Amino acid sequence: MRNKQFEESSRGRQELIRGVETTLREELPPSWSARVVPDPSAPGVPGGRLDAAIVITTPAGVVVEFAAEVRTFGRGSAIDAATRGALLRDVVGMPTVLITNFANPALRDACVQTGIGFADATGWLRLVSDSPPLLIKTQGAAKATATTRPGSTVRLNGPASARIIRMLLQASVPIGVRELAAASQVSPGTVAKLLPTLARDGAIERADTGAVARVRPRLLLNRWTADYSFTESNPEVRWYLAPRGVDDVLSRISEEDDVTATGSLALREYLPTGTVPVTPLVLATFYTPHPEATAERLRLVDAEPGTANVALARPADTSLLGSRPKQGPMGYVPIAQAIADLLTLPGRSPEEAEQLINYLAATDPAWRAEVETT
Repeated sequence: MRNKQFEESSRGRQELIRGVETTLREELPPSWSARVVPDPSAPGVPGGRLDAAIVITTPAGVVVEFAAEVRTFGRGSAIDAATRGALLRDVVGMPTVLITNFANPALRDACVQTGIGFADATGWLRLVSDSPPLLIKTQGAAKATATTRPGSTVRLNGPASARIIRMLLQASVPIGVRELAAASQVSPGTVAKLLPTLARDGAIERADTGAVARVRPRLLLNRWTADYSFTESNPEVRWYLAPRGVDDVLSRISEEDDVTATGSLALREYLPTGTVPVTPLVLATFYTPHPEATAERLRLVDAEPGTANVALARPADTSLLGSRPKQGPMGYVPIAQAIADLLTLPGRSPEEAEQLINYLAATDPAWRAEVETT
């Protein structure tokens, strides 16, 4: 079994190296040459060899060499990975590149901060040399694909994933697997299956114990909404027109015990008093267990999404219906869910999501925009 695992790991490393070599040759002008040499000797390095070396030759015959460390990441901190690369650079005295299955935003940023390059299987590439001067940059995929993620991976469009992510966006860290599972009301096994995916994509960082040590809220939201969408992840979404306008619907909503507001209405609930929303209220969005029956009671008529001013959804996660005590005439989904829904609703809803994010960033540094290297 150990031999098989070693062979699979070795094949994976060789595929990464070949993929980086192919990317380099495609991106460089025909008059340049590039090759990746596996396992070159390197005096002073433990074991006496590098994982690989990247050799680039210019049309003038100038040769630029990079030491390469080949790693795939699960639990590991992006900062720790970049620090190891920087230590290798200091030992070998030459520019260094971290080759991995997917260079997520956190890893790219950490590499830039520590002064090393990166390359991955999706096309992300950054090679920097001071002497001779050289800079090569290409942009890869926005997220890891199934073929670039090692180990178990889950899609983040189900109710269990949503509960865990919503809790991560409000919990204090560090938080362990069992503690997170209890707070999210899901099984520890579900949490254990999800966290490696979030760590590989840079949305969280984990301690050696497996606990979540850091959460990057914007990256976590981006990763969540890459799979989740209000219209596609909920089992039933219906669009309606309120002939007398949204205000008429809001005047009747207090009579509905099983309706919870999200989207633009939740934005108005969570913004500080006196803050003007970035857009007017043109779409009232609600969760309800019975959209058709609710629409009949609210005197709504069927409409196309482009002309609707009310959207009713039967939620995949029924806990959203009782997720927060009513304040005033209606209840509201948690703020993280409201942001995710706004990010995936039509029109100017993403702008409203950004307004909520900016409000959170004003009081919590974790919500401030992470630097992404492009």
